[in-house]
Amino acid sequence: MTRKPFEIVAECVMAGLPTGADIGRIREQIETARRSKPEVVRAAVNPPAIHRDIQYVLQTRFVVWAEDNARAVQVVEALMKDAGVSYQSVFPSGRALAEADVPAPPKTAKPKRAASTRRAPATKRRPQMKKSRRTR
Repeated sequence: MTRKPFEIVAECVMAGLPTGADIGRIREQIETARRSKPEVVRAAVNPPAIHRDIQYVLQTRFVVWAEDNARAVQVVEALMKDAGVSYQSVFPSGRALAEADVPAPPKTAKPKRAASTRRAPATKRRPQMKKSRRTR
């Protein structure tokens, strides 16, 4: 299957109104987790948080290269768990992304054969002549 870019939205749940420091901390946690998932090429936290029911929701958006929407959602859910950020929902944004507008997907290379570990040939040394003692 060919992979294409999908925009996925995750709604982070906050107990209280997040401060700038809280949003920065979440941004750092998500970015650190994103680096371990090569198929996620972009992550953005979109402040301000929205008050919904009795909690605040902070929206984050991800660009994921995947085979389909369902796989892209799974990748983002795993990323959020790895980041340690609680989320209310993860869903496709429905926005169409042009492949030229997003960073390139990671290369899916075939496993290479391990290179042999041959040693370089030893250099030949010239035999050294013993120094003779000078007699007086």
